[in-house]
Amino acid sequence: MDGKTLTEKRGQNRVTLDVVAKHAGVSRSTASLVVRNSNLIAPETHERVRASMKALGYIYNQSAGSLRSQKTKTLGMVIADVSNPFYALLASGIEWACHQQDFLTIFADTAEDGGRQKMIIDRLIQHNVAGVFFCPAGDNSADDLAALEVAGTPVVQIMRHVSGQKVPYIGPDNVAGVQLGIDHVVRLGRKKLAFIGGPAGKSSSEERLEGFNQGVAKHRLRVKKDFIKSVAINRREAMEAALVLLDRPDRPDAIICYNDLMAFGVMLAMQRLGLVPGKDVALVGFDDIPESALWTPALTTVSIDARNIGRLAARVLMDKIANPSRTSRDIIVEPKLMIRESCGESFAAA
Repeated sequence: MDGKTLTEKRGQNRVTLDVVAKHAGVSRSTASLVVRNSNLIAPETHERVRASMKALGYIYNQSAGSLRSQKTKTLGMVIADVSNPFYALLASGIEWACHQQDFLTIFADTAEDGGRQKMIIDRLIQHNVAGVFFCPAGDNSADDLAALEVAGTPVVQIMRHVSGQKVPYIGPDNVAGVQLGIDHVVRLGRKKLAFIGGPAGKSSSEERLEGFNQGVAKHRLRVKKDFIKSVAINRREAMEAALVLLDRPDRPDAIICYNDLMAFGVMLAMQRLGLVPGKDVALVGFDDIPESALWTPALTTVSIDARNIGRLAARVLMDKIANPSRTSRDIIVEPKLMIRESCGESFAAA
């Protein structure tokens, strides 16, 4: 005898649900649903997972399962890009509101990657978080929302939303926000407008583009097709798009940007070409992150108060946790234009 009891040996060789899932070729969450005899899983998948359980000698620990079913006082926040200062402000508002109710928030960054997002959602479900703040990224976000629903995890969508989902959304009126910027530059006499937007397939990108199209139509302005750009949401991509737009004889006299970070990229392009923001070309951002007021010239931008959105989202999610049967409504935050120098105000006053 090696001195170890039979129980200890069994503990060392215990087959986990992760092993079963890999053997059956399914996700851990699917295997977990099969163990709990969920009718949401197809019969053939049930059979395949059950066969793997039998082949591997998997034994379900009922007492551990009961403990896992008890939700924690922990919330998950799934955001699209932690490098964007806007999300730090949003997270600050969420964290403050959750702390008031003794909830701890775990932050996870998808980096705009759908596969990474799925992994994060699976892990949050495995850790039995009490709820999730969800900023969708990737084409399979509807599947991730469905996984949360199957797990019985309350969720709210923040800043972006997946169409056709009965999941509350808290975010800005993107269409109205972009129109505020257009109204402003038109009042200043600008007529050749361009738009540097985010990638297609995201609700925020589509809504801000819709705001641009409605805004120019309202003022009966004609926009050249190649004056509308769709690029990744970062300074470099925006700068490169702006260099193409501005280094041409018929350049635009005003540019509306998807967000402030992209507007900063446009400013860098102007510097390279010897152009002055607000004098040669008017420029409008979106988000009103603190850095926008510190640039020279200071950036005119659409303010949506990220911390307030975070606090509102926390209020909705905690209400869903406390009252699961209550229907939650979307909250759309009205934007406000912060008029600074990048559209030419200081030059007009001189």
